[in-house]
Amino acid sequence: MNFQILGLLSQLPSKKYVRKLFEYAYLFRNKLNSFQEFMETPVSASLPQDLQMSEKQAHTLIIGLVKLLENAELLQWNEQAILQLFPSTFDQQLAKLLTDSILQISELCDKITNREICQADSLIDIDWRVDIQIQTHNQQKVNMPVLFLQLETLNTQKNTKENVTFQLNQNEVNNFHNNLCKIKEQLQTLAQ
Repeated sequence: MNFQILGLLSQLPSKKYVRKLFEYAYLFRNKLNSFQEFMETPVSASLPQDLQMSEKQAHTLIIGLVKLLENAELLQWNEQAILQLFPSTFDQQLAKLLTDSILQISELCDKITNREICQADSLIDIDWRVDIQIQTHNQQKVNMPVLFLQLETLNTQKNTKENVTFQLNQNEVNNFHNNLCKIKEQLQTLAQ
């Protein structure tokens, strides 16, 4: 986490502004992967001017807030644990302000997370088959096995079913399997 850039938040005009930044960071957390994907809103548009920084620095600051929120969520919004995230050289008054702001929006974060989980489609069925291509325009694919995987899902909000079908070669199946193993391990760890 870039605490140096988070230190610039001490220049913000108000506590309300800090809270708005955290709300923005949380709402757009999945869309802030790179500077090119930066989504401009009234909050993000005024940030570079308010803190006299470049747009890229403002984006880095928002990413820092996202990481701070993610850590706070992992710490189950525990005030003391959040305060301990900040290095001893960090402005303690600012650390307290940021922690208070995080705790104020923690309920909003939980509501959004729960709504996102509730709105997810449910997996109903998995169907698959393995085929071997015996003729194709691409000679490298001849006699190579491929998996056809179909996932049937139910959108509980619309009460509609949807089928998603895709094809995987052997390397893609191995990668898919490895990712599923990682997911399984994480779920088992969290269930303990």
